[in-house]
Amino acid sequence: MSNTQNANKLLLLFCLFLLLSALNLNAQAPVLRVTNDFNQQSVLYNTDTFAHTAWKPVLYTDSMYQKSNRTWLYRKFFEEHLLQVQQPDFNIFGDIIFDEFAGATQRKIPTSTRNADKSGFIYTNTRGFQLSGNVGDKFYFQTEIYENQANFPGYVDSFIRKSRVVPFENSYKGFNDKGFDFSYSSAKLIYTPGKHVLFDLGYGRNFIGDGYRSLLLSDYNINYPYFRTALTFGNFQYSVMYSEYMVNKDKNIYAAGYPRKWGQTYLLDWHATKNLNIGIFNVVVSSMENANRETKLGLTHFSPIIFAHASESPSGLKNNDIYGLNVKYTIVPTVTAYAQFMLDKSGSEDWEKRNGFQIGVRAGNLFKVDNLNAQVEFNTVRPYSYASDTITTAYTHNGQSLAHPLGANFKEGLLVADYTYNRWYARLETMVARYGNDSSALINYGRDIFKPLYTHTTSDNIKTGQGLNTKLFYGDVRLAYILNKKTNLRLETGAVYRKESNKLNNYKDVYFYLGVRFTFRKLIYDF
Repeated sequence: MSNTQNANKLLLLFCLFLLLSALNLNAQAPVLRVTNDFNQQSVLYNTDTFAHTAWKPVLYTDSMYQKSNRTWLYRKFFEEHLLQVQQPDFNIFGDIIFDEFAGATQRKIPTSTRNADKSGFIYTNTRGFQLSGNVGDKFYFQTEIYENQANFPGYVDSFIRKSRVVPFENSYKGFNDKGFDFSYSSAKLIYTPGKHVLFDLGYGRNFIGDGYRSLLLSDYNINYPYFRTALTFGNFQYSVMYSEYMVNKDKNIYAAGYPRKWGQTYLLDWHATKNLNIGIFNVVVSSMENANRETKLGLTHFSPIIFAHASESPSGLKNNDIYGLNVKYTIVPTVTAYAQFMLDKSGSEDWEKRNGFQIGVRAGNLFKVDNLNAQVEFNTVRPYSYASDTITTAYTHNGQSLAHPLGANFKEGLLVADYTYNRWYARLETMVARYGNDSSALINYGRDIFKPLYTHTTSDNIKTGQGLNTKLFYGDVRLAYILNKKTNLRLETGAVYRKESNKLNNYKDVYFYLGVRFTFRKLIYDF
């Protein structure tokens, strides 16, 4: 589709939105929203409204939608969505999205696979739309579609060319031999027939945990189709999700194309005391196709009961089972300690002891300063965790990890802080990590979770960080002036410093950018 056709469609949508926005009335129906990275602390952790916060995003009632007496143009630019229809029984919100920024990087990147030309220019050009709303207090819907062209910093560019996907986004095609052309889409429909039941059907991502990272299920991957059911009874919330993941087509697999795999994810979260939550986690990844690309699903692929499933798929491949614990403790209001433990089966040999843990603290309104939030966290995962005997059952989705973005065989510490004052927003992140890389494709020290387990290089005296000792430092600082808090339309500038070093290589990336950003999507490449 040409850029002209895209522009015409966006113009048509713009005119439709202007027409419908004239119907804007005073709000009477409750406004339902889902949490995002920008408001999780204030919505979920600065209040005691939600007993269960481990599975995200969380559906909540937004009480901030109040219509002002400003002019229509002022409201649309600074206070409201472009399309904002609020009737007694339903709400509809819509926006035309653009995300435009440009910058420069110190580590120049190739501009073509056919020559040695390099460029230090980075940019993103995003156009699209998003639509959301609710019917009463039982139905919530959301969809968004974006078309993008971009030229990324060096380390992100290297990741894309290796994994064949753009982080958080999708697969891509080349753009003028200088960058990437890719699309993004998501959709979500939530139905809550009562306060004890929730159904969530979507094409998107999920996150399990109370930390910045997750060792159980993370949002550092591209979207996938899923269906989740959550039952709340007493102090318990039980969630079951069925999802379909894709195998990276460029790996050594038994068939061409995009083989699929099936995921069953369970979380039983117990609100044990007023301050303590304990969650029991299990995920099962199984092959959906045999060597002839035939799909075979048994009854155990739809088991709604945690731990009650077969050990192998109908195709004959052994399933990949991962277990975990998620713990949250509220020390004082707005200050929460949390932890995770992950177990990816434990055998008799030392290399088979595959596990990881997380510990951290998050605080809101720090030092009694409103909207000053901070989070410190430590993560570590032993070698060979999340991997499997075959790529078709590894805990991955289309070239990316379904858990921590560093894979396995690492230790990581990070600090994230943000502050909002009126329309100003500032964010700081620092991350240090140490991990063991493979010095060649024929070696497997356990960090690359795409490599089959039978290729493991070591069996005894397994240590986290074994292999090519590599150090990573990442620093990210950004400052934004928020033009519209409803849509997160903002003027933003930022800078990133990243250094990865070992005895073979020493890579340093420094880049800065300035632009107009939109929406609440997570686009932070901290890996």
